[in-house]
Amino acid sequence: MPSYMLKILHIAKFFSEKVYLLPSLYGRGWGVGIFLLFSLSLSAQTSWSVSDIPDSLKKDAYSVVRDYQVSVTATSQQSMTAHYRRVVTILNKKGERHSFWNRATSDFEQLISFSGKIYDEQGKVKDKIKRNAVHTSQYSEHLATDVQHNYFEPSELDYPYTIELEWEVKSSKGYMEYEYFFPIEHDRQSMEKASFKLTIPSGTNIRYNGMPHQWEAKKQTEGKSDVYAWNMPAMRCLIADDYDDEPMFYCPSVLAIPSDFKFGESSGTLDSWESLGKWYAQLAEGRGTLLPADVQKVKELTADCKNDKEKIAALYRYLGEKTRYVSIQLGIGGWQPMKAEEVGKTGFGDCKALTNYMQALLKEAGIASCQTIISTEYSDLLKGFPNMHQTNHVILTIPQADGGNMVVECTNPQLPLGFVPGSYAGHEALQITGGEGKLIRIPDYTPQNNYERLVAEVQLQADGKSTVKFSDDHYGARYGSVRSIVYQDEKERKDNVAHWVYLHDPVIDKVKLNEVKTDTPHIDVQADLKVTYGKVNGNRIFLTCNPFRDFHKPRFRNGRQRPIVVESSYSLDDEIRISLPENCVFSAGQKTESSSTDFGSYTLDIKQEGQMLIIKTKVNVNKGRFDISHKKEFSDFREALSNMMTRSVILDIR
Repeated sequence: MPSYMLKILHIAKFFSEKVYLLPSLYGRGWGVGIFLLFSLSLSAQTSWSVSDIPDSLKKDAYSVVRDYQVSVTATSQQSMTAHYRRVVTILNKKGERHSFWNRATSDFEQLISFSGKIYDEQGKVKDKIKRNAVHTSQYSEHLATDVQHNYFEPSELDYPYTIELEWEVKSSKGYMEYEYFFPIEHDRQSMEKASFKLTIPSGTNIRYNGMPHQWEAKKQTEGKSDVYAWNMPAMRCLIADDYDDEPMFYCPSVLAIPSDFKFGESSGTLDSWESLGKWYAQLAEGRGTLLPADVQKVKELTADCKNDKEKIAALYRYLGEKTRYVSIQLGIGGWQPMKAEEVGKTGFGDCKALTNYMQALLKEAGIASCQTIISTEYSDLLKGFPNMHQTNHVILTIPQADGGNMVVECTNPQLPLGFVPGSYAGHEALQITGGEGKLIRIPDYTPQNNYERLVAEVQLQADGKSTVKFSDDHYGARYGSVRSIVYQDEKERKDNVAHWVYLHDPVIDKVKLNEVKTDTPHIDVQADLKVTYGKVNGNRIFLTCNPFRDFHKPRFRNGRQRPIVVESSYSLDDEIRISLPENCVFSAGQKTESSSTDFGSYTLDIKQEGQMLIIKTKVNVNKGRFDISHKKEFSDFREALSNMMTRSVILDIR
């Protein structure tokens, strides 16, 4: 997947802490309060004493951004220089990674300079950092790439300390965004101040989006340049919360883009999503010619097909047999698909290349399809603000007679035809049709088609030890999320399944899989295990109601104003059948309860039939955005689910 976001994820391998988003790669790949009068100075402050930081900013924080200044100067549509100065105080060991620096560069941008200083607690210079302190790496998951990762990690220091870094990056072959200005990069990081200055030739049309409150820039003209400036005042640390929005929508940030751009040898406009799609269509134009051998193969494979669906299925199987996913990121290749004949010759390509190749195969068979740009992270694209920052993947969609679209995931043809991965189910997407872009919505899952059906047979002994056979059948997005088990070896499967059982030290004897690739694909994971299912206390045995499910009460920070975001709908239908030891009874006779809320519903039914105890739990969870004023009701619902699954079922031994 050749994307801005994948490059960021690759960098994150070096820095494996929860980071919201890292600085933009300037269009390379797929990637509080009232504003004050702008004043940007790149001269260094002489002292950064930790005692000068207000206590309110140090509270609950691991680090504090003392100052973050970015000055971007664009002299043309192809040439741009960005100067950065970032000063961060690391308060304790937990903030260690907040001092790390990284920047990816490529053939489109170069690191011109880098320097820095380290200050002690009193703000006195302790060490100086030179350009040769920067390490570089071209390690990548891509087969070929011109991306270089530049990174710096300070030696272990006494806390607290302050690190000041300055660097400059130059773009000379075009760009699609000026800067994604994102001062707070980490969980539990406060900010004293930050400022962003953008200087461009007078009369240049730009678009910008200041999150989360649509902040306006202060604009003025200086000679032959227009200058836009944003100042951000102090902000207490943001702490990661459960069921939260994407950080882009609540962290202070500015995304600035040119209305007209040049990138490499291509050019386009960003005045609408439709025009962005037009640019991509131009990049892909003329790249759908197949090799003669592939043309002949299409004829052979579709000769006996009775309808278009059979033709699509035959060519999709051919795609899976002939190709594999390999990413190549050279020059404009971060966006432009490889030619179909090159994919046919080499047998590999990235998401764009494989999608373009499949489109060419279908076209040869007389079936129209559309390359479609989508995000696996953002469900909604910014309205009226076309950008590549929110996109990171390309799929194929085939318009249907009913107005819908069949989804073809070309990077993983082992998935059933038409299956929609949960990573982008329900997401907005840019469909390339008729030489331009069209916003569509990918089909989403509901509790009725995104579910698990679990049946467990338990042989309970008088000492609480048990043998268990269970079958957990996964449908919809839950099928996609667990399907990697198909490629695991026996040990990996056993270790994986052991984590599905919330009892002490389950021993998995064997795991069997039954995958069905039909119009309703599913995978049934069956396992045999030994475990201590019950705890004996005197003449009683205590069982966990449903040890195959785990829910927790969500964590919401005091004062949170952001909505509660539940990203998917699903249902769980479980039946646990426990063969009881002789003279063991469920004295309560039968227990039932149920609840229904806006967030979902659940039912519980426990009864004994002869020496069989039957426990049934059903759960429906609803997707949605819920106002934070309902956080107590939401927490109560999730806590009730947890209590239902973990409650003790008491058996009497007579």
